[in-house]
Amino acid sequence: MSNGTQIYSGSNASIDSLYVELSGCLDDLIKIYRSLLEVVRKEKEILVESRLDELNENNKAKDALLVRIRTLENSRMKFARDLAVLTASDVDQPRLLEIAAKLPGERGDRLRNLHSVLELLVRRVADVNKANEELVQSALRSITGAMEAIKDGLNPKPTYERKGAMAQGKAEGGALVSREA
Repeated sequence: MSNGTQIYSGSNASIDSLYVELSGCLDDLIKIYRSLLEVVRKEKEILVESRLDELNENNKAKDALLVRIRTLENSRMKFARDLAVLTASDVDQPRLLEIAAKLPGERGDRLRNLHSVLELLVRRVADVNKANEELVQSALRSITGAMEAIKDGLNPKPTYERKGAMAQGKAEGGALVSREA
């Protein structure tokens, strides 16, 4: 407690226990986000190579990781809130960096490091996922354009009616070039 930013309103045993829980939760989140990064990178390969049969399996894996992330995020928020109470940090919006600033030396450094790694992974996942979304949107525009072209090709040309007479208002007439011949 030699640093002026270290303020504890709880026992050191409680802080130690919550620190261990929070850092373990953050370690688990980092592992899951690394797995998610691999999955979204694989998704990009699948989209580029049009291996649609593999896309469904990849999406299932991504969904399972996202469920696990939500669960870990809830735990992380609880541990951070509890630790924020004991370190006199903001309880409503507990921030790892604020909590880290109030923990002694190595523990504060570890929380800052975990925060940096997690922030980087989340940014990378978001970037790759955005690129994947752009690929999907581009593919959908191409498919829609191709379907419109096919549809236009299948529609009969409305130049003549079935009786052989010209349809009124539907034919495009030629332009008169010259009256002299």
